[in-house]
Amino acid sequence: MGMKKIILFALIGVILAGGVIAGVLYFTVFRSTADKPIKTYEHNLGDFTANLSSTKNFFRSTIVVETTNDDMIVEMKKKNAVIRDQIIKIMLGKKTDDLLSPEGLSKIQEEIKSNLSSILDTDSITNVFFIDYIIQ
Repeated sequence: MGMKKIILFALIGVILAGGVIAGVLYFTVFRSTADKPIKTYEHNLGDFTANLSSTKNFFRSTIVVETTNDDMIVEMKKKNAVIRDQIIKIMLGKKTDDLLSPEGLSKIQEEIKSNLSSILDTDSITNVFFIDYIIQ
């Protein structure tokens, strides 16, 4: 009977130790970073007006950039002229049809995001928003 108790207590000890180790690993190592909200910062680049290619139409919008690095706000302010110039050049190459569909607008947002990331030499630009968007 003594040997059975020793085996039983050893088995219970191993199970408890395994549970403790699994709990520690779950709450420290395997915990997903997706559970933690990522802090983002927004910078308003201002109002943009640009003619669209091969039409008499023009695009007007306020553009806001979202980043995960608050230092990028300072960089965007420093490079405001370059950023604005690049966005206007992008818009000058677009046709009205490019801007009228959600898919087309998403492609332009991605293009602007990619260009901004290149200008600022960063991967912290997470989104580009068009505010008060109009085509006339």
